[in-house]
Amino acid sequence: MLSIGQLDRLITILKPTYTTDAYGERTETWATAYTLWAKVDWKSSDRKEESQAQVQGTDVVFYVRNLGVTILSTYRVDFDSEIYIIHGIKQIDGRERFLELETKIKD
Repeated sequence: MLSIGQLDRLITILKPTYTTDAYGERTETWATAYTLWAKVDWKSSDRKEESQAQVQGTDVVFYVRNLGVTILSTYRVDFDSEIYIIHGIKQIDGRERFLELETKIKD
């Protein structure tokens, strides 16, 4: 069971924003959507082969309080000067109290 006291790390949720330059090219930048307290859980660090390509990554799960925030899988997490790509979002602990963000570190 997760408790509020375990949310002891400050993370930033980044959302993509798009602008068009003078030549009509679309440029993606990242803006802060939310700054939240989280519990950080390093699940694994592995290296494996996937579809004949070597994939290396660190799985990290962030647990945050669900305070009516909308977090999409296109968002990213900024924590400890690293960017993490969100691969899954789950509601946990009933009544939508917490969100579990499954991420992988961006290479």
